Amino acid sequence: MDEQPKPSQPVPAGEPPEADSERQPWHEGPDEDAPADSWLSLDDEDLLQRIETLGSEENEDEQLLEVVGSHRHFFVRQEAAKRVRDRRRLFAYEDDRHVGQILVRHLNRREDITYLERLAIRCRHVEVRSAAQVQLARVWRRLEAPHPTSPGMEAIRPAPWAPGRAARSAETERPATGPQQQPALPPLRPSTSVALEEDGVDASLLGWAAHFIVENAWGHLGTTATRELLRRTQAALLPTHGQLALFSVGDDAHVAGGVAPGSRIPPSAVHDVADWMVEFRRAAAEVAPEVRTTSLRACTSLMADALRQAGFYVACDAAEGTPA
Repeated sequence: MDEQPKPSQPVPAGEPPEADSERQPWHEGPDEDAPADSWLSLDDEDLLQRIETLGSEENEDEQLLEVVGSHRHFFVRQEAAKRVRDRRRLFAYEDDRHVGQILVRHLNRREDITYLERLAIRCRHVEVRSAAQVQLARVWRRLEAPHPTSPGMEAIRPAPWAPGRAARSAETERPATGPQQQPALPPLRPSTSVALEEDGVDASLLGWAAHFIVENAWGHLGTTATRELLRRTQAALLPTHGQLALFSVGDDAHVAGGVAPGSRIPPSAVHDVADWMVEFRRAAAEVAPEVRTTSLRACTSLMADALRQAGFYVACDAAEGTPA
């Protein structure tokens, strides 16, 4: 019987051993020496909430640049950098180690996963939870790998409270942990952590939503039935749901997005993926009624705020014929 991995201690595959020492040390706020009117006098959650709720007409570049150059966690500094109105002011500091890291690096360490998961679940501000969930989906997508790079290392795993697969025999084929990375496509630098905006919806977020939903059904159906139901329902919807062409179903029964991590795809993809997942669950329940014992919202609870912000649950309710 396969031994289950320990998702509470993910190890980023492909991470060079010296990477931890290359990024500046960080600490949680508030900063004791910061003036009372400085944003750095706030704790991390309140600081992120201030950043995430900035209106498009507000210009707080001075405060934001102070955060970018601080010793707060990389995610906090990254979110501040995204909202600097005059982007030229960032590039003027590209030789500064603090700001340079924001411009060229990604979140890619074990402690980043822990930090984002904590925000995604526990933060009292819904805007911060949603932004952390979007970023978490991107980090999972970026860090996942098909095989370990050295003994003792394993690919990134979803959070331990996400619906897990039951242990199976060594002969059972197991799908990958989430949407596969497409190495041929260059990564895009996201400019926001909002789930849905005019320019599109975060593709990684939808990919991981599909993963968690499929994961629940896989535990009752196995690989072959899950794969065939996914392909059948996708093919049936494709003529009227064009954005489903961006996703493929692998032989190992997982949904892979054909875009780079952090890319945005048309907002209609929310409706298309929601319809697909509802139809897949309906077909799966005809084979294994136990699939219905876990609701669609429970399957995706870790990403709930961001998915709600993107309109995913409203679309799922409409597909299920459930009153909003």
